[in-house]
Amino acid sequence: MSRTTVQRWRNGENTADPSHVHRLLTALPEQERHQLRLLMQEDPTLQVPEAPLSVEQASDHIPLHIYEEVLHLARHAPNQFWLLGGTIVFHALTQLGAAEQEGLEIVIAGCMPPGDNGKIRSLRALGVRGTAPRRTDFHTKEMLLGVESLAGYAAMRQQSILVPDTRDPGTALPLYSQEHERSCAAVPLMWGGKLAGALLVTSNLLDFFTEEKLRLLERYADLVCLAFSQQDFVDSSYLDLATLPGWHIQQTYFNTFRQRVSEEYKRSVQHGSHQELANVEVKVRQKIEEELLQLTPLAQRLETVEG
Repeated sequence: MSRTTVQRWRNGENTADPSHVHRLLTALPEQERHQLRLLMQEDPTLQVPEAPLSVEQASDHIPLHIYEEVLHLARHAPNQFWLLGGTIVFHALTQLGAAEQEGLEIVIAGCMPPGDNGKIRSLRALGVRGTAPRRTDFHTKEMLLGVESLAGYAAMRQQSILVPDTRDPGTALPLYSQEHERSCAAVPLMWGGKLAGALLVTSNLLDFFTEEKLRLLERYADLVCLAFSQQDFVDSSYLDLATLPGWHIQQTYFNTFRQRVSEEYKRSVQHGSHQELANVEVKVRQKIEEELLQLTPLAQRLETVEG
């Protein structure tokens, strides 16, 4: 849309399509939108919408073009999680104000495979993206989240939760917060009454999350569900999340993750089973989960002493 187009509307050389006016007013920054509306109101032949796309302008709604982009990818993308998940998280960060806000991070957490008792004991960080100083690309992060995390708590309760101040001693949640994290919010990922995990968003700012932003994240969580396959969603009765050690303790175990995967893969080749690398990674990750679950009581005592 150009100034020439608007001038042609005013000169009567062309007729303004109301839908085009609608889209133009929505796309412009607030100040330019206001100036254009004033300009158009000077001409009685131009029909100016009273409230252009109020839904799209509302900060707790996702613009229509994002839905169109995501649905197009869902229809054509060969690798749905990475393309869809990465795209959705990018738009969510942008709408949350990533250009101005440092220290934002979004984590898409999915359910770990069930243990020997058939219960799911933790969530895994499948895809993570943030703003500086955090990593700004969409990447995996070897981290498990139990009921001590806001993501795990939201999944277990099957409800959205926000924490304005993670350091508030009055917060009645079994919350483990990451370094520099001052506020956070989490939304369960649900489809057809079943659960795939949770969307976790953290900020370095105190009181960053509001009820309005939580509603926005709920809408993005609905889109994130499209990045999962149908078998990723499980009945909530299988969810029995445990309390896991904090990230610093987990890191000492996951630092050797690649080495353990390589060793396990070589053993499978030597024994003639030749497992797929992805299956070996799942197996090793499950072993680490078991080790962390056994470590949890000791880890809690150590963290208490250090605190």
